Amino acid sequence: MNDTALAELLETLINIPSETGGEAEIVAFVQDRLRDRGGEILRSGNSVVWRGPQRSRPLAVLAGHLDTVPAQGNGTARRVDDRIVGLGSSDMKSGVAVMLSLLESIDPAIARFDLAFAFYDAEEGPADGNGLGRVLADMPWLRSAQLAVLLEPTDLKIELGCNGALNAEVRVPGKSAHSARPWTGVNAVEQAVDWLQAVTRVPIVRKKLDGIEFVETLQVTTLRAGRARNVVPDELVANLNYRFTPDMSLEQAERALRERVPKSFEFKIVDRAPSGKVCLDAPVVREFVDRFGLEVAGKQGWTDVARFTTAGIPAFNFGPGIPEQAHQAGEYCPVANLEPARRMLAEYLAR
Repeated sequence: MNDTALAELLETLINIPSETGGEAEIVAFVQDRLRDRGGEILRSGNSVVWRGPQRSRPLAVLAGHLDTVPAQGNGTARRVDDRIVGLGSSDMKSGVAVMLSLLESIDPAIARFDLAFAFYDAEEGPADGNGLGRVLADMPWLRSAQLAVLLEPTDLKIELGCNGALNAEVRVPGKSAHSARPWTGVNAVEQAVDWLQAVTRVPIVRKKLDGIEFVETLQVTTLRAGRARNVVPDELVANLNYRFTPDMSLEQAERALRERVPKSFEFKIVDRAPSGKVCLDAPVVREFVDRFGLEVAGKQGWTDVARFTTAGIPAFNFGPGIPEQAHQAGEYCPVANLEPARRMLAEYLAR
């Protein structure tokens, strides 16, 4: 499949709405594309897995999510010069297009691996609803894989590991009162202001793991308080979004985050995802790095590399999309990135 065909396939995928929770149409499209490829086609909810012929070779899994974040007026694909613009173009329908192209071009009989391709749902939602977790539970044979490649956006870099993610809800208590008599109540905003000033100024922390840089961040991402314009707020609720580096476990990250919140405030973890291990020492990963001489970096956002490495499967991120374009209203993917991503993966998977 050449640049033109890959670009047209990406445009088709973008034009199929697939916001998280609404993936039925796109999974049907993908399943139809797989029908003449031989092998098995397996469904798990709004996820579909293609399993190639089994010849006692090591199993390699290529994986990509089908869902996108909500549209921002960008649900229709546009061609602008050498770019495909539209929702999910980088994150990660360009990776899905490359996966489909690989399936339609590679001969599984002469591949060096037994192959499985997982197209899954609900990656952009809460971690406990992620479709890949369900797929791995429904199809435990996938856990025997010797390699997993996530076609997340990396701009043709090799991005190893990934940061873990925690979302914590912090409730600051107060007491409601008439705003004309505030002394009869306790303003929750006033109670929170010193803490908010401190927590919103937590600096980023850069760490190098196996020579690869990761960045730890803490952000207040939502904030709400108040019931009416003339009522002293009786609570303030803030969401803390903590991105922690691969050298920290979930338990360590939760303790570190809790220490930043006063004991008098209610603290509740509402979403959690472990970090992904850096697998540079795994021979199957090292070979890909050395073979193509590409830039190697750490994955700053969370990806399902974490889900694979937690299961003991070496994994890395490699895809044609641009990470910085993810979730942007003007999201795009360069056409020139599509064919090189397909070609390098095809060469690596071949015998």
